[in-house]
Amino acid sequence: MNILLTNDDGYKAPGIYALAKRLEKNHKITIVAPKVEHSGMSHSITLRKPLVIEREHLAGISAPIYSVQGTPADCVRVALSQILHEEIDLVISGCNLGYNAGMDILYSGTVSACAEANLYKIPALAVSAQMFRKFDADFEKAGDIALDIFERVKEDLVKEVITLNVNIPYAMGQPKAPVLCRIGEPMYDKYDKIPIDESTFELKLVGRNRGRYEEGTDRYYLEEGHTTMTPVKYEFNKEALLNKWQGIWTEVGEKKETVDGSK
Repeated sequence: MNILLTNDDGYKAPGIYALAKRLEKNHKITIVAPKVEHSGMSHSITLRKPLVIEREHLAGISAPIYSVQGTPADCVRVALSQILHEEIDLVISGCNLGYNAGMDILYSGTVSACAEANLYKIPALAVSAQMFRKFDADFEKAGDIALDIFERVKEDLVKEVITLNVNIPYAMGQPKAPVLCRIGEPMYDKYDKIPIDESTFELKLVGRNRGRYEEGTDRYYLEEGHTTMTPVKYEFNKEALLNKWQGIWTEVGEKKETVDGSK
């Protein structure tokens, strides 16, 4: 397969390195990733400054590597429109440091890179690993699990324009069997409020409010130690309402036409 590999942690990140080492054994890959970390950038793109693209090198990786001074979505856009000149079968984003589960997928640069691929009608796989120490994860184990999942689903995945979002827990180095599940509920942030003067205060992010996770969701199974797989399809049109409301506006237009015509 011809695969575009990206992330939001930067092209030097150990997570993307772990995936690249495994994938390039049997697939043709090209790495196009941010120059520096762009976590939490969601689907933002760069508009008001030039995008600088550089050829890069990573020891032990033979695939072509490009860094982009921009966001994960920028990387996919640049790769597909300016760098790659042949058809891409799949975009893989990751392996991210920390989960992208529940409604956090809306804020995730990792998952948003996959959403950008879907806009180009290319299927995608997002991979994230639990942070079990400060700024650390077992990317070797995560890479093995991600590759196994990829090999099992790749033929079906390339037939669908979707994103498969995979989260891999540390679970003492031995995550339980992967499960297919739904995207879970949001986790709300906790802030310390620090007054600055009479009209200004500062909010410092100090953690997240964690409740009980709904059974059957990714957060629930991750808490139980399972790798989770959630198929995500981006659909921007609500067909049922389009059809229903089309009749309403057609009727309004016909009435207006009748009134105007009678004047």
